[in-house]
Amino acid sequence: MNKISFTLSTIFCMLLTACSHVKEIKTLPSLSLEKVVISRGIDIKDNTAIPLNPTLTFSTEDREVIASVKLTNLTGRHLLRWDWIDPEDKLYYSTDDYPLNTPEGKYKEEVSAWHRLSIKGDRVSEYPGDWQVNVYLDDSLIVSKDFKIEVDINTISGFGNKPDPAKWGLIIGIENYPNFPAVDFAEGDALLVKEYFIKVLGVPEENIISLLGKDATNARIRGYLKSYIPKNVEKETTLYVYYGGHGLPFPEKDGIEPYLVPYDSDTITITETGYRLRDFYSDIDNMNIKKAFIFLDTCFSGIASRGDKILMAGARPVIIHLENSIFFSGKVISFTSSSGGELSNSYPEKGHGLFTYFLLRGMRGEADIDKNDSISIEELYEYVKGNVNKLSRRKGVEQTPEIAPPLNLIKDVEVNKVREPK
Repeated sequence: MNKISFTLSTIFCMLLTACSHVKEIKTLPSLSLEKVVISRGIDIKDNTAIPLNPTLTFSTEDREVIASVKLTNLTGRHLLRWDWIDPEDKLYYSTDDYPLNTPEGKYKEEVSAWHRLSIKGDRVSEYPGDWQVNVYLDDSLIVSKDFKIEVDINTISGFGNKPDPAKWGLIIGIENYPNFPAVDFAEGDALLVKEYFIKVLGVPEENIISLLGKDATNARIRGYLKSYIPKNVEKETTLYVYYGGHGLPFPEKDGIEPYLVPYDSDTITITETGYRLRDFYSDIDNMNIKKAFIFLDTCFSGIASRGDKILMAGARPVIIHLENSIFFSGKVISFTSSSGGELSNSYPEKGHGLFTYFLLRGMRGEADIDKNDSISIEELYEYVKGNVNKLSRRKGVEQTPEIAPPLNLIKDVEVNKVREPK
């Protein structure tokens, strides 16, 4: 319920003229706005309303947004109102005018007031984006505050795309390696990606292979891609592949080759224990299927994915160039988290990889720019690239996701339908 609130002590002070905070003087001071705070909570302590967890960024899982104002030198009769503006710049909710009164010839040194806008369990949670709250005193705008409500990507219980037996998924997530630095949040990301494959993309759970941690060995990854999946899919199958782990550039006689790094790999035997990216794509392309979407949250810079440790001394970044035959047919579409020598970063504030975080937000509907309930590869790519690039620059680094084949050849390919949460 969205209601204006005042501390009980403030109400008493306004009603009791003998209260120490109500003063009588000949020349009344001017009413002024001292402070406005947007917060997740509020605490009433010692006759004072104290905002808790001030922030301008909220989640759809947060209970509420609280906009509190502190006025000083209140005199006479006034009306206070809050207007909440949604991401479409429309008035979502307007409070009634609340009276602020003091006895004639007297003033109150300080008045605190706030209004709660419920999020979780309310319609507000269905409108993520940039919000605004405007506070009016006597119908005059005295302050305007912008804040953001973001989708909590960990909450997808309301989604329910019907399982499509023609869809398959392979998910690989390796966080703790025996021979390499850890990849922060990789296995948690992989588990969440599985939920998205099931509930957002409509992949039947029985059609998903998940290889996490020590189960993601070179032999098992190759075995599923070369044998198990090809034997079980059909011509109309769409395969979704996600990889979260290390990538490594390795010098070979024909140049530097990028490798995916399974759990049991090491730098000395990378050509035997790693999965050369060229072969990885080729094994998928050789499947007799309709389409494959590959999402790689890794990098080939020689630096640990989502970290800053060197994987191999003397490693040089690699720019990926693969045969046209793999990509130009349009059957295999690859979406990688970074370009060239860039790092693939984590998003510790959210507990995810930066690329994976926006990939999942895009899949669940935020990438549907034209609002036609269908997300094309162009929409998903532009959404993820724009957000990853913008946020990484704020952190002082560059990260630009890439796509293959060229976007102009595949821009209208549909990744998934958008189904609103039930």
